[in-house]
Amino acid sequence: MPTDTPASRPRSAPHQRLLDRAHHMVPSPPPGNALTDLEAGYTLDDVVERRGLPLASVIGIRSFYDQLERMARVCDGTACHFHGGDMLHAKLSELGPVGGVRCLGHCHNAPAFRSGDNVYARPPHMSVQAWVDEWGEGPSPMIDIENAPCVLLAPEAIALRHVHGTRRSDPFAEYALPGAEAITAAIELAGLRGRARTGVLAAEQWRVARETAADTRYVVANGDEGDPGAYIDRVLLEQAPHSILAGMIACGRAIGARQGYVFIRGEYPLAPKRMRMAIEEARARGVLGIGFDVEVLTGAGSYVSGDANALLRSIEGLRGEPAPEPPSAAERGLWGKPTVVHDVETFSLIPWVVREQRTSETKTVCISGAVARPCMAEIALGMPLRDVLMRAAGGPREGSTWRMALVGGPTGRVLPEAAFDTLLTDDALPGLGHGGIVVLDETVSPRALAEHLFAFAAAESCGACAPCRAGTAVLRQVRERAVMERLLLTITEGSLCGFGQRLTRPLHDLLNVYGDKVLR
Repeated sequence: MPTDTPASRPRSAPHQRLLDRAHHMVPSPPPGNALTDLEAGYTLDDVVERRGLPLASVIGIRSFYDQLERMARVCDGTACHFHGGDMLHAKLSELGPVGGVRCLGHCHNAPAFRSGDNVYARPPHMSVQAWVDEWGEGPSPMIDIENAPCVLLAPEAIALRHVHGTRRSDPFAEYALPGAEAITAAIELAGLRGRARTGVLAAEQWRVARETAADTRYVVANGDEGDPGAYIDRVLLEQAPHSILAGMIACGRAIGARQGYVFIRGEYPLAPKRMRMAIEEARARGVLGIGFDVEVLTGAGSYVSGDANALLRSIEGLRGEPAPEPPSAAERGLWGKPTVVHDVETFSLIPWVVREQRTSETKTVCISGAVARPCMAEIALGMPLRDVLMRAAGGPREGSTWRMALVGGPTGRVLPEAAFDTLLTDDALPGLGHGGIVVLDETVSPRALAEHLFAFAAAESCGACAPCRAGTAVLRQVRERAVMERLLLTITEGSLCGFGQRLTRPLHDLLNVYGDKVLR
């Protein structure tokens, strides 16, 4: 039965007449929203006039996003933080104001920084010291980013079919999709689950969105899930955009949506350009724009905006704060309409799943830190972490002895070296998430990693709920284990969204393995 929601119920005739009259009296605002205006450089007063919003609301939006202020920004993701990030920050500070950013998605060549629309990362053949010493008065324009090495440890490349090797699939073949019923049947048969943090069955989300009564539905690709240490979304957005677009078209066809949005984190300046080029190519070939179209939007900071509901608020131009469920986004999402939100990797898999009539048994991981060959790999699900590190990344970096690994980012898991035989599956390792793996050696103490996680939690809490806002602010002050464990329990059980509920996992792991060393 269709779900009955306030947004889905028909309006009364007097109500509709009042709305129609208001629309005639009030001129339509220009395209975009308050956030896009601020990103474009409009002043607060300009945005108030353009959008008809109170000044307090615009200030609230401006203060929420930390990347609206243009300056050089050094990556403080885990790989960069523990591999020369402080040296890079000191060098750039000699040249002007320097800010921070949680992850630029170039963990394989850490450290990295962004200046304007350019991202610079350490060339793999150079030490951090040699790299910064070469600059002179500024970064050399010849030094730029390099693609991550891509390794296949699975029978076939699926997620990376347009990235790995020399015999890559034809990107435009992805658009050869059947009708809505066949697409839906294939997704149900395969049991496709989201590849990010939640692992929710795609078919169930689609069913709810399709059966919820509404005149409009939306499809949203979440390219703002920025776990430090994972960059698969960036690679797919830049190198395989057509697979994502085809997946969105398939979803739109199945649920009856006519509009899609790709929301890309602002820390990836190249990805929106590549995606917009792909959209124009798809429109020129007639596979996009008729019956279903896609628009690209970019974020302006805020890790929490990677949460599905918070992401939708950002698209609406509001503060990217999460909302409680129910209702889910599939029932009442973007502008109150049924909305399917999947991560970029999931959308890229959909055309393959529909074509092959089976699900993918692989997982993409991004390996960085104290390894010989930082890389991105597509692995068979269930491989032991140690096997992946040895075969894909070449084992420890020369002169390094492994101590632990942060798997799944700052809301994932910490595994000591003794537990590196853990299987890489969501069942064996809840918190695997996007598959970012940052290996840390004996130079990084448990307390140093804890301090890094404390700082991330405090900086990225949106402040909407007291347990997360107040709890993350005092984590680094706690010195007694019993007090820390009570605080972590309070944050986990009292937080509104998955960020607060998950950020305690790696801290629990550190406490369980290293005990009081984490608190001193």
